[in-house]
Amino acid sequence: MKILRLLKNTQVFKIALAIAIVVVMYIASQFYYQMHKLNATVELIANSNESQDELENLLSVISNYETSLRSFIITKDESYIENRFLSRGKIERSIEKLKELSVNDSSRNQDIDSLKKIIDQRFKLFRETLIVAKSKNDNRLALNAKMVESSEVTEMMRSFVSKIVFSENIKTKLQNDSHQFELNDLIITAFLLVIVTLLVLFLSFNKMNVDIAELQKANDKLKLLNKSYNTAEMTAGFGHWMLNIEANTYTFSDNLYRLMGVEPNAFEPNIENTKAFIYPEDLEYVTKIHEDSLINNESTAMNFRFLTADGEVKHIRAVGSFTTDGNGDSFKIGVIYDITSQHHKTLELENNNKELEYINAELESFNNIVSHDLQEPLRKIQIFISRLEEKELHLLTQQGKDYFSKIRTAANRMQTLLIDLVNYSRTIKGDKVFAATDLNLVLDEILLDLSCSIEEKKAEILIGKLPTLIAIPFQIKQLFINLISNALNYSREEVSPQISVVSKKVTKRDLRNYNIDSKKEYYKIVISDNGIGFKQEYADKIFLLFKRLETDAKYAGTGLGLAICSRIVENHQGFIKVKSTPNLGSKFYIFFPRRDSL
Repeated sequence: MKILRLLKNTQVFKIALAIAIVVVMYIASQFYYQMHKLNATVELIANSNESQDELENLLSVISNYETSLRSFIITKDESYIENRFLSRGKIERSIEKLKELSVNDSSRNQDIDSLKKIIDQRFKLFRETLIVAKSKNDNRLALNAKMVESSEVTEMMRSFVSKIVFSENIKTKLQNDSHQFELNDLIITAFLLVIVTLLVLFLSFNKMNVDIAELQKANDKLKLLNKSYNTAEMTAGFGHWMLNIEANTYTFSDNLYRLMGVEPNAFEPNIENTKAFIYPEDLEYVTKIHEDSLINNESTAMNFRFLTADGEVKHIRAVGSFTTDGNGDSFKIGVIYDITSQHHKTLELENNNKELEYINAELESFNNIVSHDLQEPLRKIQIFISRLEEKELHLLTQQGKDYFSKIRTAANRMQTLLIDLVNYSRTIKGDKVFAATDLNLVLDEILLDLSCSIEEKKAEILIGKLPTLIAIPFQIKQLFINLISNALNYSREEVSPQISVVSKKVTKRDLRNYNIDSKKEYYKIVISDNGIGFKQEYADKIFLLFKRLETDAKYAGTGLGLAICSRIVENHQGFIKVKSTPNLGSKFYIFFPRRDSL
């Protein structure tokens, strides 16, 4: 199974197939070599057998000739020796045949030559014996001598032939053994060739099945992707088109037809049929940009309107670019977005921006009124109150003095309220220029500004090692002034205020409670006091405009201080939280995001 999984890898399969083909070719070459060798062995065996047959024929002819000669000597019948020349012709043909069969064997050729000499000698003796036998002189001794000499030569010839036949028999046996061995090798080679060929076929078949399965999966994915893409086009409100520049043929997506207010494939996709759906006032503009892009091969981006079949006007954003496929054919591909909703929102936003500009102008006028027009008569009231207090106060009754004190307090409270309103408006509209801000230096300035109040309250203030922030300096100073001033103002009677400002690490609980992803995302500044505190259920309300929890006259305030603090922290993309217990004090937790640069 592991091998099959490996073979699914195209590269591994190619290597395996190449190796298998090389092995098949090698085995096939061995098979061819063994077949050629086997054929050569068969030929050698056939030659050897044929040589033996020819030698046997030679001996048979000689024996027949001898028998005929003896019969003639005994009977004196000429018929026994009539065909001796025919026998001689057979012997010559056999010698020639043996020479052909041994053409590649020099030693055997020499043996045949020697045999021919013996045969020639034997025929010479035949002639001599025949002459003696036909002689009118009855010379039995000479005839017997010739007969004995002939028998010796014949025996020598038989012995020589037997030797050659024996040698051929040995050779045939060896060749038969070699033939059998080679035949066995050939069978094994053929078997291996069949096995390897089957293996190659199996690998190819398996790879073909794998490729077909992968192709089917790819086809299924392509269908799903096409369906998903069509769904995405409908959901996102866009369509696409493609132009084959060489063939001048267009392709439209289904949703492009829908954007024009018709069903998919309602008409043949081309630029002429599309012109009927382009808003008349935009037609010339759209046509020119599209045609120029085809001439200059440049990307396009434009806004225009569709006028659908039912008369609806749709605002369209169209972009197009050029590309080429694997065959080198050029295409222009375009995407068309329905931006009707965005267009209306843009118009609405423009109107809102105009209204906002008007509101900002009014707010600026309000700031000017608060900072100048309202404070000017208020300062005069305070000046006249001071003069009356210096010169005329002793003339008033006790009730008049009480009324006068309330007037002065109300005037001071009005001034504080106006100042807080200006400060709050600055946090909304003021210039938000960020800079590296060392909180240690900021707190030193604040303690110097609040030194009179600190001495009056006999407050103990602990400032820890604080970080340097990328922040809006004047807003950061306003933030800490408000928080420390609140801690001084809302202290308990006959208890010296104890205020601390320290930097702490973000804890795992903070991560959970405030949905922070990483401890390194924020600085955590904690400002704690031992003042009058408040119930925790009001923790979120104290940051609202003009919200005061303590209405006792001895605790002065406008309800804007903490609202200003909240706005400043929001301007720095941070957040502020508070935990408090009545008569034990409060802790404000400020989280500032870490910034790497301005």
